[in-house]
Amino acid sequence: MKKNQFYEDSFSIPYVRILNSILAFLLKNKAKVKKIEFSERDKKKLKKTLSNGALIACNHPTDFDPPSLYCALRKLNLEFRIMTARDVMSRTPYIFRKLIQMGGCFSIDRTKLDRKSLSRSIEILSSKKNLIVFPEGRTHGQGNRILEYQPGPIKIATLSSRKTKSSIKILPIAIYYSIIGDKDKIIQKRLEELEKILKIKADKGNDIDLRISQIVHLTIRKLEKQEGYEEPEKKYKKSTARWEWLTSRIQKLCETSIKNIEIKLKIRLLEKDTLSSRVQKAREANDLTKNKKEKNANTKKILMLHSLSSLNFKNWKESHESIEEILAIFSKEIHRLMDKKHVIKTEKKCHFKLGKIIEVKNLKHSTPSSSKEHEKKLLNLLWKSTWQPLNELKQENSTIIK
Repeated sequence: MKKNQFYEDSFSIPYVRILNSILAFLLKNKAKVKKIEFSERDKKKLKKTLSNGALIACNHPTDFDPPSLYCALRKLNLEFRIMTARDVMSRTPYIFRKLIQMGGCFSIDRTKLDRKSLSRSIEILSSKKNLIVFPEGRTHGQGNRILEYQPGPIKIATLSSRKTKSSIKILPIAIYYSIIGDKDKIIQKRLEELEKILKIKADKGNDIDLRISQIVHLTIRKLEKQEGYEEPEKKYKKSTARWEWLTSRIQKLCETSIKNIEIKLKIRLLEKDTLSSRVQKAREANDLTKNKKEKNANTKKILMLHSLSSLNFKNWKESHESIEEILAIFSKEIHRLMDKKHVIKTEKKCHFKLGKIIEVKNLKHSTPSSSKEHEKKLLNLLWKSTWQPLNELKQENSTIIK
């Protein structure tokens, strides 16, 4: 990857069709996303809204969200562009990268203000075309929550409105995955598989909370040893105390690991850097590492950090889907520790639902401070307008455990 490289987009229909076919195949056979659902009402609303161009903002729990949304929108014969992480595009094999560029993807550097990406986004919206963004800025593996939204989408819409002297529509879309099949059996099978790998003498009489906490504990212990330390063993009778202890260990593990990587890669930090932005900087710096062995070792740790740094155990037992997601996260880590490929086995259905449309207008005679406050309110409204349909999708399609 060349430093500061920008990957441009185009939209060539023959290549779009090829890309759509490839993505549909990968979704069904690799990601095990067997069906994509959009209500007829939402399809009509979508076509109407996107006929004059709009900014589409979607939550981003998994790597499958962009291809799922791509296939869903192409089925409706809609045209659009997608803002895609530069580091993801740089790691994509050359021919497939060219294909996704011709399919409408352009890059954004997530480590700083990317002026080329911002300019391209404004150009797309100003010409009444559709742009897809994922405001969380990263995946996190938990479909029952949405991370804090980054301010980029509101900034893009505001600047586009200023340029065109007209309002820009933002269309929130919620995405959610439900499990296909006998959910109890699927969870049990996943539990037994991980217990076998970790050599846990499983007592099926134990509740699921205790069994999963043992899997989490042993996985973290192995990762701690890799960083050169090990937390003393503790036993808790109460579930809440046990999960608080595991959460604190994950936080310490992430902080220790990222510091070690930053020292190795000589990364300069800013005061405003969060753990998430530090992980992203580490990923970008590691992409430029020439020593293959060192690069691979760092990649494993960075993937672990990406997976665990935003992990939240709040409400993780609310549904079969949220339990399966926790097991999937730790299954990936266990397989990475063993230098084995993690294979997705659980078949899923992808659900989309539209939120309330937000209109962004250029504020005349506004001061910088009032503009900033207005953008903050719009960002909060966008998050809520995605959370509401997501919550509805959870209630409609997941099996809530009471």
